[in-house]
Amino acid sequence: MSVDAEDVRYFHVLAEAKTLVRASQEIGVDHTTVSRRIGRLEKALGVRLFSRTSTGWRLTPSGEGLLPAARLVSLGVDAFAEGDPIASVPEEWTILAPDGFAAAVLAPRCGRAITEERAVLRIVTVASLASREGVSYDVAVVRARPTSPRVRSQELARYEIGLYATRDYLRHHPEISRIEDLQEHVLCWYEEDPLAAFPDFEALRPMLPNVIRLQSNNLLVHEEAALAGVGIAVMPSFIADRHPALVRVLPDEVSYAGRYWVVLPAAQLRWEITRKVLRFLQRAVADAGLALPLGTPPAREPR
Repeated sequence: MSVDAEDVRYFHVLAEAKTLVRASQEIGVDHTTVSRRIGRLEKALGVRLFSRTSTGWRLTPSGEGLLPAARLVSLGVDAFAEGDPIASVPEEWTILAPDGFAAAVLAPRCGRAITEERAVLRIVTVASLASREGVSYDVAVVRARPTSPRVRSQELARYEIGLYATRDYLRHHPEISRIEDLQEHVLCWYEEDPLAAFPDFEALRPMLPNVIRLQSNNLLVHEEAALAGVGIAVMPSFIADRHPALVRVLPDEVSYAGRYWVVLPAAQLRWEITRKVLRFLQRAVADAGLALPLGTPPAREPR
C-alpha cells in the first residue's frame, strides 16, 4: 500500500475544516482537487474516511482513528515545505476536559509543559466525549467512564461536589436547615442534558428543587453567580475552596463523590506524545490535591 503524504495533509485539513469549500480555501486549490485527493487516499487505504452529509464531511470511525497520525504527517509536510531543516516543529497536545477541570486544574499548571516541553497546548472544554464526536485528541478527561472499544480508560482523580453560597447571601435569605428549604432558593446548576449523562447529575438531581432557576452548561457561570450572591451553586469543592467568600450548605445532606477518568484513543497507546500528556495530567492532578487515595492504582501509562 502506497500513501502520498500530501494526500494525508489534504485529509487533515478537510477533517478540521469539515467542508470542501473551507478546505480548498485553506490549501489554495479548487475544491474538486480536495475531493480527488481524498478519494485517492481512501482507495489506497481501502477504507472510507468520511461520510458525506448535507452539512459537510464527517469523519468515519476509521477516519477518527487516523486523524492524530495525519496531524503529525501534516506538520512534517509543512516543515519540509518551508525548507528550513533546522526549524523544529513544536508538538501539539490536545486535551479534552470538562470546563471546571480545565480552568481550575490544568490552566494554572500548564506552564512547565509549554516552556520545558515546548508544547503547543490545546485544551478543549467538553461536556462529554459524545458531545465532541469526530474531534481529534491525545487524551481526554471525562466524568463518566466510556465503554467504547475504541478507547482505553483509567481512573485519574476523585473529587467532591456540594452546595455553596456566600455568607452574605445566606444572611439575607430564608434559613436552610434541611433539603426541603432549598425550594425557596435560587439554585445554579447544569441544564438537563440527556446526551451528557453525568453521573453526578443523576445522583444529586432528586435532592434539589423541582426547578433549577439558573441553568448553564458552563461550570464557571455557576461559580460567578454564587460569588455575586445570585443563589446557591452546585460545584466541585476544589473550585469552591478557592474562594474564602463561599461556604458549604447542607454538607451532610447534599454531597457527591465523583471521579475523573482519563481516556486514551486505543490507536495511540504506544505513542510517546500520549505518554507525555498523561504525565502532565498526573502531575497537575497531584498538585491540585486530587490525586487518588493511597493504595489506589494510578492511571497506567500506555505500553
